[in-house]
Amino acid sequence: MRKLISFFIIMALLLTACQQAPENDASVKGLEKNDKDPRKKVILVMIDSMTGSVIDRTKEKGTIPSLQFLIDKGQYYKELVTPFPSMSVVIESTLLTGKMANEHRVPGLNWYSSEEDRYIDYGASIEKVLKLSPKQSFEDSLYHLNNTHLSKNVSTIFEDLNEKGFTTGSVNFIVYRGPKSHALSIPPFFQEVIGLPEAMHTKGPDLLAFGQLIKPNALEGKQLPDSVFRKFGLNDEYSVEAVKSLIKSGEQPDFLTVYLPDFDREAHKHSIHYLSGFEKAESFFQEILNSYDSWEKALEENIFIILGDHGQDKLLENAVELTIDLEEIYEGFSIAPLGEMVSNYDLAFANNHRMSYVYAPNNPTAFPELANLAMIDDRIALASWINDEWIYVTSPDYNTSFRFKRGDTYKDRYNQRWEIEGDERIVSIKINNKQLNYVNYPDVLNQLDTALRSQDSPVLVLTAEPSYQFVSEGAPVHEGGGEHGGIHANDTLAALIIAGTEKKPKYLRMVDLKDYILELFE
Repeated sequence: MRKLISFFIIMALLLTACQQAPENDASVKGLEKNDKDPRKKVILVMIDSMTGSVIDRTKEKGTIPSLQFLIDKGQYYKELVTPFPSMSVVIESTLLTGKMANEHRVPGLNWYSSEEDRYIDYGASIEKVLKLSPKQSFEDSLYHLNNTHLSKNVSTIFEDLNEKGFTTGSVNFIVYRGPKSHALSIPPFFQEVIGLPEAMHTKGPDLLAFGQLIKPNALEGKQLPDSVFRKFGLNDEYSVEAVKSLIKSGEQPDFLTVYLPDFDREAHKHSIHYLSGFEKAESFFQEILNSYDSWEKALEENIFIILGDHGQDKLLENAVELTIDLEEIYEGFSIAPLGEMVSNYDLAFANNHRMSYVYAPNNPTAFPELANLAMIDDRIALASWINDEWIYVTSPDYNTSFRFKRGDTYKDRYNQRWEIEGDERIVSIKINNKQLNYVNYPDVLNQLDTALRSQDSPVLVLTAEPSYQFVSEGAPVHEGGGEHGGIHANDTLAALIIAGTEKKPKYLRMVDLKDYILELFE
């Protein structure tokens, strides 16, 4: 019961338990648009943890008719490569900016800011939120993520389309930065107890719906599943009801992103093989198509892009066996506890579940030693760090070494060029006439390179073998369930369905979808 009460309290802090939505005049009606309006609008729906294997198994059962319809009418891809770490906040940032973490600067679900000398966490667990400060977690998640952490040196799809005269909207996406200011109304109780300001403003697209926190005009006065028992609207039903209201009220923007989160929670609990959880998510999505006179009519009026954000790796049942304890590996070092100034300690961990950043704030040359210590645990897949211009990678599976950097000698499937030296088996690469072919780790060189350069602080990256995850203070563990964050194909391959256009994406990577989407409006 105490855990349940704590859950509701923290959800209230993180998502603001406003019983009334703030005044919000967000509407696309009356907005001037250029004459470049596309023949169709674009609806992008992210179904968390949707993979090709889940789609194929439910297709065989005949239990996902709406997705089957779109697949039959359009394009279906099973290997959409996500960025790394494969965490939703990084993935959404990459999708919307078309850049990897080294450029958009959102390096993980949690990370260390050397500028502020503190951990930043976007809500990985209740324990972390409590220890790091509810006020700080609230501000990081609902203000700083979109307004200060996401780099201003990159633009989002919403900002680019606005400049071209198109209207945009977002429903329950975590990352949503756009050109328009939206008010977050903070209840007096939280102002007094937590020290939050009376009002906060965030930048988003023309229409922004984020649970109970922000509602556009089309949702005002509607009965929506946004109570404390329904995660304040951060659920599939709310997302779908919001989209249906926008469609039926004539408020559907030219480009709309929609997030369906529920299957992720089911997959964490039961593993990615929990088909009934995915079937339920599909049934909610189906209601979007049902908002039109027919599914064929929906395709006449829209281009649909349905995608997963990442995969999920199946974890072992035994918590002791599946968890790689970072404090045990680095016994003898002082570890920065949550809520403390990191620079007062030898090491700090930013645990993103199946990967972890390891920081040595006072000894930036320590990473080869720290990587070597990690090799004692064969549940670790890779350790990687930067030394001068080279990126080094080691693995417990090999007594050899490997290093790489951007160059010109070798080329991969994405037309990226590299210099490599050492044992390429460490990163599961096969070489054929200077062509690099990735096996277990799709886009591994680019993923490691951009993750290691995503922060101001030098850092060591550790990734876990399949079936395992890292554990550290406050980190959740899903025994026998699913987990992601890592660099393995199990983590980084999602599914992609496109219907309503013959145009095909050049590359099947999340980072390349922004350019593809913008081309749909040309």
